[in-house]
Amino acid sequence: MDFWSRTLKNKSSEPHGLHSGHFKAGALSELLAFCDTAFWVLPFRSCHAPELWKNLMTFAIEKKPGDFRPQGMRTIQLFNSEAQANYKKAGRAAMKNAEEDDIIPKGQCGSRKQHQSIDLALSKRLIWDSSCWISNDATSCFNRIVHWVAKTALQRFGLPVTVTNLMFDILAKAKHRVRTGFGDSDRTFGPTGDVPFQGCGQGNGAGPCIRVAISTILIDAMEAERFGYKSQTALTNEEFYALCFCFVDDTEVMESNNNVKTTGEDLLSFVQSALDLWSGGISATGGAINPAKSFWWLIDFKWRP
Repeated sequence: MDFWSRTLKNKSSEPHGLHSGHFKAGALSELLAFCDTAFWVLPFRSCHAPELWKNLMTFAIEKKPGDFRPQGMRTIQLFNSEAQANYKKAGRAAMKNAEEDDIIPKGQCGSRKQHQSIDLALSKRLIWDSSCWISNDATSCFNRIVHWVAKTALQRFGLPVTVTNLMFDILAKAKHRVRTGFGDSDRTFGPTGDVPFQGCGQGNGAGPCIRVAISTILIDAMEAERFGYKSQTALTNEEFYALCFCFVDDTEVMESNNNVKTTGEDLLSFVQSALDLWSGGISATGGAINPAKSFWWLIDFKWRP
């Protein structure tokens, strides 16, 4: 009842089925709310999703005003209202488990409560040591996620196997339609072979949680290989260590030297190894680095007596 009472009645959803306004009105009735809750719970307990939930509406919006090139558009998917509510519920439960168990690295501030990108700000001006910063962006990260990787990552966040199987069974067996300025398509499309379309869809209520769960594994892999930025604070002389800074799919991979005698040139080979591991992890989970939105900076110093 609380979920639908907080939901905007004009929230868009896949048109085959009831929309948010219907459920918002139904939440006013105790009987209808009880029936609605039962329909929510049964699919996850039986691991069988209603066919109505397996409908997705796909459309594209501009990333930049006036840029109508296909590569310049952002693909959005609309889900059935009930399915979307379950995705959001599962995502919140997974994030709650991960926060309570302290699974999420401090460097990931995206999609977390009471976290924002400014929390990742770091001044490098006061410390004399060489370092390298690689700012990279993952291309269409929500649309490229490999299903089995996402399911494993969510189970690591505490979701039951039955829940993750149902979440991705809906995506694997979904019938896709296209919405354009001319209206909605009547014909549907889907994968031609046995392998389903990958990705969780941008617009999926659990999408941000899935992204955090996967990036957590990649960050842990970086820590296992002892990559990261190490330095000392200028005022308190305390040791500072950070693996990387992440905000959803935007990441700063950082490396620094171990002493003031190490030059920037000596650091480059280690930086390349760190980048290879990070980009390899992105690729293994279905993603790819966008070169047009990725940059790197080598910070070095020259002594002038």
